[in-house]
Amino acid sequence: MKNIVSTINLPDEMIAGIKKVLPQANYEHVRSREMTAKERERAEIFITYGTDMTEEHVSEFKNLKWIMVMSAGLEMMPLDKLEDVLITNATGIHKIQMTEYTVGLILSHYKDFNLLYEDQKAKHWRKKAFTTELYGKCTHILGTGSIGSHLAKVLQAFGVKTVGYNTNGREVEGFDRTYPLEELMDHIDGADILINILPSTKATVGLITEEHFEKMKSDSIFVNIGRGDIAKDEVLLNVLEEKQIGQLILDVFNDEPLAPESPFYKYDNVTITPHASSKTSGYIERAFEIFEHNLKHIDDYSKMENVIDSQRGY
Repeated sequence: MKNIVSTINLPDEMIAGIKKVLPQANYEHVRSREMTAKERERAEIFITYGTDMTEEHVSEFKNLKWIMVMSAGLEMMPLDKLEDVLITNATGIHKIQMTEYTVGLILSHYKDFNLLYEDQKAKHWRKKAFTTELYGKCTHILGTGSIGSHLAKVLQAFGVKTVGYNTNGREVEGFDRTYPLEELMDHIDGADILINILPSTKATVGLITEEHFEKMKSDSIFVNIGRGDIAKDEVLLNVLEEKQIGQLILDVFNDEPLAPESPFYKYDNVTITPHASSKTSGYIERAFEIFEHNLKHIDDYSKMENVIDSQRGY
C-alpha cells in the first residue's frame, strides 16, 4: 500500500512523518465534497473523519485496503459494505479533553457559575451564594472504555463514588463497581449523575427511556457526551418540560446542528453545547499518533491499534 488519500488536511509535519515511515507513499489531500471517482479509485489508504465514506461511493474505492477514521464514531459508515477492508479509528484520544469538559460542566451546574457571572455583570453581590458539593456524589457512567475509565478516576479524586456499565459487568480501573448495561434500570435510582459515553450501535439507540428518568433522583444530572440517539428527542423534551431531574447537560443531539427554532433552547434546566467536548488543539495530534503507529505495522495487522470489528461496529 502506498497511495494515501485524505479528506483531512494534515499539517506538513504530519505528512513528513508519513514519508519517514513509508518513503514510497503518495499522499494527496482532497476536499470531501470535491472528491472524484478517480481519487477514490487511487486510494489504498483512506484517511477520513468517517462522514464521507458513503454507501453510494464504496464501489468506487476499487483498491482500498485500509481506512483510518480520525475519530471514534463509525455510525455514519456503511460497515456492512466494508467487511473486506481494514478499519481503524481514533478511540482513546478523547479521554483528556472530554473528562475536563464533563467535570467542568458538572461543577458549573453545582456551583451556579452562570448565575454568579450574571450577578457580576449586574454588579450584584449575592449575600447567600449557596452552592452544592460534588464531593460524596455517586456517578454512573455508561461506557467503561478509555474515556469512561479516565473520567471515573478523576471523579474519584473529587471524592465521588463511581459506577460503570459495560456489556458484561467486567471490572475496570477507576470504577468502584461495574454492572452489565442490561442492569441499568436496577441501579439507576442510586445515581446523582448519569453520564453517557456510549457509541451509537444497534444496542444503544433509544436505550434511555422515560422510565429511566422517572426512576432517577429528582435533583440528578444527565450528561450526554456520547451520541445523541441514546434517547429520543421527545423523551428528553418531556423530561425538561416535567422537570423530572435537576439538569440535562447535552453536547450531542439526534439532529445536528441544533436548529435555532429547536424547542431545547426554551428550557432553563438544560445546558446545551455544540458537540464540542472533544475539540481541542490536541485532537488531531493524538489521532495522528495512532495512524502513525499503525502505519509502522502495516504488514502486521495484529500489532495495530483500534482495529474495528465491522460486525459489532466497534
